[in-house]
Amino acid sequence: MARRQVLGKGIHALIAEHPQGEAASQQVIDLIVDDIAPNPHQPRTEFDEDRLQELAGSIREKGLLQPIVVNRTAPDSYHLIAGERRLRASRLAGLESIPAIVHEIESAQELTELALVENLQREDLSPIEEAEAYRSLMSTCMLSQDDIAARVGKDRSTVANSLRLLKLPVSIRQLLRDGALQMGHARTLIGLDEGAALDLATQAMKDSWTVRQLEKSVRAHGKGRRRKSTSKDKTPAATTDPVLQSYEEKLRHRFATAVGIHRGGKKGRIELEFYDDDDLGRILEILLDE
Repeated sequence: MARRQVLGKGIHALIAEHPQGEAASQQVIDLIVDDIAPNPHQPRTEFDEDRLQELAGSIREKGLLQPIVVNRTAPDSYHLIAGERRLRASRLAGLESIPAIVHEIESAQELTELALVENLQREDLSPIEEAEAYRSLMSTCMLSQDDIAARVGKDRSTVANSLRLLKLPVSIRQLLRDGALQMGHARTLIGLDEGAALDLATQAMKDSWTVRQLEKSVRAHGKGRRRKSTSKDKTPAATTDPVLQSYEEKLRHRFATAVGIHRGGKKGRIELEFYDDDDLGRILEILLDE
């Protein structure tokens, strides 16, 4: 019998009803907790202990209502595909066995892709965890940004903008991972060295800056660096015209990147910033309306 295609459809594809001939391989069975190995492709790297304890309390009282999903790797050995929070909380609750849906997937690439896609379709990953999962799909499963977008049900621009976050300095990525800094603020800091980015991020968090306020400070920092680099630089300064500033903001939202409108007399230029070849391709597609 041909293998049923499940990739890109998330957890509901794994637990949907099956024809009679496949029912045996899709049964919910009780597995010994210690026989289940963790998922090596789990995008989440940090688990809130308080929320795990709350879930454990619920499991003690009502049991585990939603089965985890595993892959059989040996007769009595299983690899987790989805449900790590439930597995951890079940251990905290003292359960010796839990309900699970068992699959037998032989391809390592297929298993990796399925595990990553399932976790990406959840809503509780941090922006950095999401970006790292996209990168894993590209490097391990050899998927393009278009492929990833189709599998997780998001726009390609959303995937591209998420991947850009990995260009942030380590300290800024950690602030974003911890939830101390919002994604809109973090994206504004892409391209800055770590010292400048951390200084501006710290100030933004301290004074509760909006994204627009942080963008102004980033531009001011850039102009200060240009003035220090050469006294002969004739590059026109960023406009202070409120009308043109409004257009800059509209263009930033349209292209999801840094934009500058520079004037020198009656002439000038519009600058769109890109961060890699994929980002350039994305911007060109929008410009050319392809």
